[in-house]
Amino acid sequence: MKNKILLLFLILWKSLEAQQDPDLISRHRPGILWYFTGLRPLNDADNRKYDRLIVDVTYNDWLGAVSPFENRWNSLGINTNFMFDVRSKKHQSFSFGWGFAYAYSTVSMNKKFMIAPTNQVTLAPKSSSDYYSSNAIHAHRFYIPLELRFASKKWNRFKFIIGANVGIQPFLNQVFLTKSEGEKEYFTNVISDRNLLSYGVHFRAGTRSLALFGSYQFSSLFKSRESVKLHPFQFGLSISLF
Repeated sequence: MKNKILLLFLILWKSLEAQQDPDLISRHRPGILWYFTGLRPLNDADNRKYDRLIVDVTYNDWLGAVSPFENRWNSLGINTNFMFDVRSKKHQSFSFGWGFAYAYSTVSMNKKFMIAPTNQVTLAPKSSSDYYSSNAIHAHRFYIPLELRFASKKWNRFKFIIGANVGIQPFLNQVFLTKSEGEKEYFTNVISDRNLLSYGVHFRAGTRSLALFGSYQFSSLFKSRESVKLHPFQFGLSISLF
């Protein structure tokens, strides 16, 4: 086991040396899959493309009827972005990105959503008669991101990305966790008054394969005007695999 750990650290160290060596061609291809170019070889190797598969690891929260950071620390999620990097050889410091993405987010909270017979959703505090130990909102979202990408021409490549996104939110569930005699039980409540259409803005700022990430949705979480007004936002870390 120790030998395997030492071997892993050796591989990581050599990989780091390769990134820092300015004489290696690999410096132009940040990410784990440096040499992956798709099903066909590159026609123009000098016209390099970046940030085509991006994974965002996020903390999720809301703005609006609640203050930020009222929810629990384990309100985590993940976004997977499959992107096309459109650039010209003459403008290596600027490109346009577009693609397809999927987001799964969880917001863990002590409060609860109350659903009226007419499907309006309100937010209520946990009462003494509530037996659940935790409550989480699970959301699934499919969207199209559009990005303006700016980056330095140096091999260590500082980048700044601003973008907008539009998509659909087909699933929104409230899941309660209860504990009885040491056993866990889950109860799922499907929220019908979800806003199917979602749209917002996002940004990334960092170097090579790592960047800080943030996003905000202008669209409300719920559709009805009578429902509580909440706008999802995220921040976290983006990892560009190639």
